Amino acid sequence: MTPQLVASVAISLLFLACVADPQPPATDEPGPADTLAATATPQATGRVTLNAVGDLMLARDIVTLMDEHGSGYPFAAVRELLADADITIANLEGTFTERGEAASKLYTFRTPPRHAPGIAEAGIDVVSLGNNHTLDFGAAGLGDTLTALDAAGVRYGGAGADRAAARRPAFVEANGLRLAFLSYNAVNEATPAGEASAGVAWGDVATIGEDVAAAKRAADLVIVSLHAGAEYQDAPSETQRALARAAVDAGAALVLGHHAHVLQGWERYRAGVIVYGLGNFVFDLDRDDLATLGPRPFQTIVLRVELTRTGVESVSVRPVFIDPDEDRPRPATAAEAREIEARLERLNAALR
Repeated sequence: MTPQLVASVAISLLFLACVADPQPPATDEPGPADTLAATATPQATGRVTLNAVGDLMLARDIVTLMDEHGSGYPFAAVRELLADADITIANLEGTFTERGEAASKLYTFRTPPRHAPGIAEAGIDVVSLGNNHTLDFGAAGLGDTLTALDAAGVRYGGAGADRAAARRPAFVEANGLRLAFLSYNAVNEATPAGEASAGVAWGDVATIGEDVAAAKRAADLVIVSLHAGAEYQDAPSETQRALARAAVDAGAALVLGHHAHVLQGWERYRAGVIVYGLGNFVFDLDRDDLATLGPRPFQTIVLRVELTRTGVESVSVRPVFIDPDEDRPRPATAAEAREIEARLERLNAALR
């Protein structure tokens, strides 16, 4: 095992336990279909380690690589980084389908459903679907995606057959804590779910606040995934900040951001922690992209969050780099890690 693989580098933004008064979970427990019990550490310690990563885009060249080397190919070099937590969450940027008509947009992503088990095999327990690529192949493509994730044992939130399903949290139990995961899209090129039509959960202040408050009554901690902002921008937009803070105001302990395709900073806001952008994680970037876009889209992290009943206790990172020769993430070299750490320091300082 390399030193980079086991290192956990704490960036300057470390947090003490949140001080908000915890709310007891509701007594009406959901059925087995609503809850996944994490099995990494069965004892009720009241402490959960969460790993979070950015966008999983498993289409295009990555399909070819998975067909050649197996569904686990994109995660092989970072498997130990992903699997050493009680719960791991990612943003699924695309669909698992071979049906449906492509949406009228510049980029549409789909992956054969046979490769969905690779996510679970990598140790990823939950994916966010509230983003602008979940409906790339319409309702049929969404239905196939949900079926593939269910079959693989991966929980999800942020999309569904109707608005109620899209807004429904995924519940995960680990070490005596019950966590609720919500996911929202707040960018264009996505179909919001309707009363009786498939789509994604649309993120606005009122909806997020209502859903988080309801989830907080049924769980110890609420975690929100938010797809918002502008691509390749270092700083979060005003909309990102307003939506993320609305989630914390309503009781969320942690907000995880996506869509920029580059890392953005994190901040402590009241009793919560907001990570505005986790960047890419699996993406078929090549050396031409490195030459034209620079290293930012290739720089990423495994975010490690320690949670207790009162909220986020600490945040640290393991630097990761997307290898342009292999189209998959790997632990960053020492030089790459220094650049990623320095970048995060600058991004975090700009938010203070």
